[in-house]
Amino acid sequence: MPDIVLVYFILIIGACLQCVIGFGLGLLCAPILYWLMPELVPGPMILNALLLTSILAIKHRGAIDLKQTGYSIFGGAVGVLIAAAVMLHVDPHQYRILLGCCLLIAVALSLTGWSPKLTFISNVLASLASGFIGTTTSAGGAPMGLLYQAQNKDKIKANLSIFFVFINLFGITALLLTGTADSNDLLLFIECLPAILIGWGLSYLLNNTINEQATRILIIIVATFSGLALIFFQR
Repeated sequence: MPDIVLVYFILIIGACLQCVIGFGLGLLCAPILYWLMPELVPGPMILNALLLTSILAIKHRGAIDLKQTGYSIFGGAVGVLIAAAVMLHVDPHQYRILLGCCLLIAVALSLTGWSPKLTFISNVLASLASGFIGTTTSAGGAPMGLLYQAQNKDKIKANLSIFFVFINLFGITALLLTGTADSNDLLLFIECLPAILIGWGLSYLLNNTINEQATRILIIIVATFSGLALIFFQR
């Protein structure tokens, strides 16, 4: 199977997952695509996520909690700035291992029935981690997904999507300003567009068959994959 066909297949699955549970495109795709087409990570994948989260934010705009979104955008922006500094001056290998371990601990707690309360502190911490991971790896959805796991589907999609619209936009801007991304990333993003749109279309076939409990299980599975990927899939 040609690499581009496999890349499209992975992007379609990731885009569909993002539309069903509110995140997952970067978490699922970034570690795999790095080995197939490393030039897709992080710039083009951030642009893919920016497009998809913009569509979802518009669709679910009625369920957006402006107060909580404001907290998360603040935390996420701090995470992006830290990530930009780390990518300029520090090898992020150790940071990714630490963050991956923290994600797996959070998943383990979730499996015991623990669910974090949506507060100012928890929101800022989760969004900061998401902003950092998303900018360095284009796979930053797990911390926010775990935070929102007990909410209804529309609230998860609405608030995670509007958060990632701002963070992805901020993240790609930071990468451009630091020279980590360039015009080639835009061309690669355009090449990925058909797969992203196909995945979005397929999600309409699954949305009505996935309830809140199934959504929570999917979030935990994807977060587990993300934690393992941060630890074991290194550049």
